[in-house]
Amino acid sequence: MMRIPNQQTLASERIVRNMPVRFATFAMSLILGSILSGEGVAAVPHAVKVARTQAIPACTRFVDAAAAVGGTGTVARPFKTIATAIASAPAASIICVAQGVYRERLRPGNKPFTLAGGFQRGKAFKVRDSALYVSKAQGNGTGSFIRIEDPGPTGTQLTAIDGFEITGYSQAIYRDFYVSQRFDITNNNIHDNVCEQPSLAGAGFALSNVSGTIRGNVLLRNRCDRGGAGFLNDSLNENNVSFLNNRVEKNAGTEPATSHGGALYFFTNRLRITGNEIIENTVTGYGGGLFVGAYTPGGQFTNARMSWNVYRGNRAGGSGGGFFCDDGANCASEHEIYDGNCGGNIYVDGGSDGSGPTVAKFNHVTSVNGRAVGCGAAGAGVRIDKASLVADTYSFNNAIFWGNAAGSDFSVSCERGCASARITVTYSMVQKQYVNNGGLIITFGAGIVAPKNPLFVAPASCDFHLKSKVGHFTPAGLVLDTVSSPALAKANPAGASNLDPACAGNRSELGAYGNSAEASCAP
Repeated sequence: MMRIPNQQTLASERIVRNMPVRFATFAMSLILGSILSGEGVAAVPHAVKVARTQAIPACTRFVDAAAAVGGTGTVARPFKTIATAIASAPAASIICVAQGVYRERLRPGNKPFTLAGGFQRGKAFKVRDSALYVSKAQGNGTGSFIRIEDPGPTGTQLTAIDGFEITGYSQAIYRDFYVSQRFDITNNNIHDNVCEQPSLAGAGFALSNVSGTIRGNVLLRNRCDRGGAGFLNDSLNENNVSFLNNRVEKNAGTEPATSHGGALYFFTNRLRITGNEIIENTVTGYGGGLFVGAYTPGGQFTNARMSWNVYRGNRAGGSGGGFFCDDGANCASEHEIYDGNCGGNIYVDGGSDGSGPTVAKFNHVTSVNGRAVGCGAAGAGVRIDKASLVADTYSFNNAIFWGNAAGSDFSVSCERGCASARITVTYSMVQKQYVNNGGLIITFGAGIVAPKNPLFVAPASCDFHLKSKVGHFTPAGLVLDTVSSPALAKANPAGASNLDPACAGNRSELGAYGNSAEASCAP
């Protein structure tokens, strides 16, 4: 079974409110291709509120828990169990599953297939709404709903799970094989799965050596030593996973004292993490919401591109309540909101001796209301630690820091190799004074704005758009305010972005929405 990676060879120890719905539509490829490239402006992607799909695929086998024993897998005579359908179906079949409870533990071996749940019973599999007609995979506290080990599908062979409720398992969706394959998890409600023993990772999903998409899922109240919601590992250093538009809430990493990744514990060569709400997750150690790590001495590199995610109200017993980038990973965060995370909003830790450097770039981020461990006092916006000679590099541009502890927009600590690190902050609203234990130097460059109330529209409701006398974004159009934020028109580049005919002004504001389709209009 997939366990927590050995710490000597992998990782060191160290919004509840709905965001506004974007009515403008862009192709998903445009959204993902342009958000981080800086080429053009894309719509703002948001997380789902419920897991739901209504699309009807080209079904080749049919399952209904209420069917009579002895079915043949047709629409008229569906199988009673998913396991029977998988056993009889040819490779690459699409197995469509009616509403009902399925108390199954599937071991499909090397057969690829797609499971499509959420069909209304009695409608000849022509009506599908997975939020209304629930296909529920119900475990008994052990094992997996789907478990793929040696042998498993390989290469372009696809395993996909779409439109199910999955609960009551130990590691609900599990894949661990030394050859890569395609794997998709979409539109599922994956909740209340609890790892049955210590040293496991990934109660909701635990996937090794896969490329694919994890999109539109609700991951709720899953618990494991690490990665309560999910664990990704890429020992082959060749895979690409997109984690998109998921709601990740109240999951927990429970390993005593040192857990990494309360909700998400990710090691994959190429990661795109976009448009997720990561809220109220907990970890005993580090990275309450999202942990991204690498193991460069073993040839395992991670390049993570995060955009349009909201990290809110997560808790870490150590550091990095919202997000933690560690151990030689390459992380880029753009257009993101970090709000009220306990143990601080963001944590970056340098690579260990013998590893590559940790590199993290933050552009157009809002880091506000950081809380200390335990949540009882204000805490850091960003914490940076270093304990090796590796040349770690961190940059922060076009950011807003506000409501963090006095002098703690940044809190840095260094044991050795302090001069080898490079930390720069430009075009940001930030306190220049910072907590410094050990000699790390932060260089504050051009465009620094003295801290002043940014005048967010409704921060208590996680609306961090900026007020403007000539209009802030709402789904229905620009709304005029009586005041304008001091963070408007302060970003770099400072050119005008005429994204709305009603606004002829500059959209290059500081913070998460700068130079985007949801930026405010500057006077």
